[in-house]
Amino acid sequence: MQQHLDHIAKQARAERVAVTPELDAALAALDEAIETIAPELEVEAYGPGVGVEGEQDVYRLVIRNHEWNAGDFRWGLKVCDALPNAGWRVAWPIQGVARLRKGEVVRGLPAMLGEWRRAVAEAGLAETPAGRRVAELAAALGAPADA
Repeated sequence: MQQHLDHIAKQARAERVAVTPELDAALAALDEAIETIAPELEVEAYGPGVGVEGEQDVYRLVIRNHEWNAGDFRWGLKVCDALPNAGWRVAWPIQGVARLRKGEVVRGLPAMLGEWRRAVAEAGLAETPAGRRVAELAAALGAPADA
């Protein structure tokens, strides 16, 4: 997992995100890790916009109990429709976005994980095993210390 996190962190800091099979594998591994941790915590977090072409806030990174299909709810990190009437509807998994948006997702992940770390701490769960894992993920991705 550490190799995947290192790859994402490096790409998040790069001037141009290299969309490769290695990046897709790293995003899938992060997605799976978050889907393991999030149900233990049940703490929502709303991250940065990952829209493209001047529509930055149309889609956002979101950790919550998402409804994939009618009645099929699962905790995790997804790219969601952030328009007021959309109800945070899932648009894509983080590894499933198109090439142009993937760069925005990768650059937004440190802030997203930092926001989740802050929300977990506010919920009083920072010292649980799952809370410590969130802090480790955030640190590995280079999340701002104040988030």
